[in-house]
Amino acid sequence: MNREAGFTPPEPEEECDVPAVECTGIPYLQPNQTWIPGVLNWAPNRMPAAWINLRPGNYCTLTHGNFRGLQPWWYVHDDIPTYDGSTPAADAAFVTLETKLTEAYSHGFRRIILNLPAGMVFDQNMASSQWWSMPAWKRARLACLIQNWLASKPDTQFEIYGAFENNDPNSLCMRDNAYTVPSTAPYEKCPEDLGSNEGMFYPCFGANFAYTPSVLLQSHMCEFHQNIHPWQHLGITRYWLDWSNHLWDAYEEFPYSPLYRPGTDEHHFLGAESIPSVPVAQGVYEIDIPKVLLSPAIALNTMPTVNAQKQWDISAYAGSTELMALLDHSEDDYFKINHMFDVLSWAQKGFVLACQGVESIGAQPEGVSAKRMIEFMKRVYDFGPLADARDFNGDGVANQQDFNDFMLVYNLYLGRTNCNWVHGDVNGDNTVNMSDYQIFRARAMMTSAVPINLGSAEPYDALTKP
Repeated sequence: MNREAGFTPPEPEEECDVPAVECTGIPYLQPNQTWIPGVLNWAPNRMPAAWINLRPGNYCTLTHGNFRGLQPWWYVHDDIPTYDGSTPAADAAFVTLETKLTEAYSHGFRRIILNLPAGMVFDQNMASSQWWSMPAWKRARLACLIQNWLASKPDTQFEIYGAFENNDPNSLCMRDNAYTVPSTAPYEKCPEDLGSNEGMFYPCFGANFAYTPSVLLQSHMCEFHQNIHPWQHLGITRYWLDWSNHLWDAYEEFPYSPLYRPGTDEHHFLGAESIPSVPVAQGVYEIDIPKVLLSPAIALNTMPTVNAQKQWDISAYAGSTELMALLDHSEDDYFKINHMFDVLSWAQKGFVLACQGVESIGAQPEGVSAKRMIEFMKRVYDFGPLADARDFNGDGVANQQDFNDFMLVYNLYLGRTNCNWVHGDVNGDNTVNMSDYQIFRARAMMTSAVPINLGSAEPYDALTKP
C-alpha cells in the first residue's frame, strides 16, 4: 500500500496558491498523430481506496438541500458571492472533512478519493469544473489541507472524481436548467441560504452545453487542462473522468498527453469511468481488454447492469490493469455486498476495491453498515487489525455462522500456502493446516473480542500461486 515510486509530496505552504494556466504552449495533436506509445509500460496502482462522497445529490427541497447537491456539512454558502468563509460554519466544514480523512487513514486506507468537491447542478451533465467553480475561500483552505496532509502523511495519496466533458472552468453550469431564472417556487429555495438575499437561485442562465474535448484543438486542450492542472499542482495522483469510457474515441489520447503521460514504470494520472465493455450477446457484456490495457478505469453504477451475473474476471491481467470497483454500502443490492466473501470475490477476480464505508451517504437506510463494510475490507486487505478473531465473516456477530464460514474455506485451502486470514490461515504462518482449525475453535469459545491482524498474503495468492 505504498505510494508509487517517484512521487515527492509537496512542501506545506502557508498561502497554498494555485496558479492559473495560460494556453500558450499547451500541446495538442495534428491529424494522424498519436501520443500513445508503441509499447505500453505503465504501472497500475493496486491499492484499495476510501471513497468520500462530497456530492450525494442533496438538492433543494422544502426542508433541506443546496444547489450543488453537496453534503450539508460541506456546503457553506458556496453560491453567495459576498461570503468569505469567515464564520464558524466554514471552520466546521473543514474540521469535518479532515475528521473523515483521518478516520479513513486510521482504518488503514492510504488512497482517498474525493467525489465532486465542487458538486454538480441538478439535472445537468456531470460538471468538469471541480476547482475554479468552488468559492475562492474554499479553494484556498482545501489547497492547504491537501498539501499539508500529503506533507505530513507521505504514504497517502489523494484522487479526485470529476468529468470528461468540457465547459467553462469557472462554472458548474453545463446548460440551462431549473435554477436558471429567479422564481418563487418553494423547491427552488435552498434552506442553507434562506437567510440571505443572494445565492437563492443558481446562476445558470445562458450556460453553454458541455462539449466533448478534442486533442486536435488547442483551445479544447487548454480548457481541459484548466480543470485538471490545479489538482496536479496540489499533488493529486489520479483524476477520474466521468463518462470518458463512453466517449472513448475522444478520451484515449488524453492519458498520454505530455501533460499527463506516465514515464517508465509510473502510474497514469487520468482514469476513465466506467469499465470499458463490449456486448457479445443480448444483455451479455465482456470487458474490453484492449481498452483496459491502455488506461485505469473505475466502475460506478453501470457495473451491476453490464456485469449482472458478476461473471467478469480480470485476474489474468491484474499485473497490467487497474479496474476499480466502488463498493457502495448504502444499497444492499448495489454490488450484492452483504458478506466478507462478496468483497473477497471482487479482489480474487483482479479488481481494485474502493469503499464508501467510511461514512454514511444520503438519507436512505444503509444496506450494509459502514462499520461492517470496513471489516469486510480489512479481511481482504492487510491494513489494520481485525476487530474480532471470533467473527470470521466480519458481520459484527460471533456465532455459529462464523464457524461454518471458516470450515468452508478451511476445507477449500487445507494444505495450501500463500494464504492469509480469508483462506483460513488464522495463525498467520502462511499455511492452512490443522493448527488453524484448533486455534479458531479455541478462540471461538472465548467470551471477549480477540483483535488480530490479517496476514501478509494477497487475497488471490492461494488461487494463483503454489
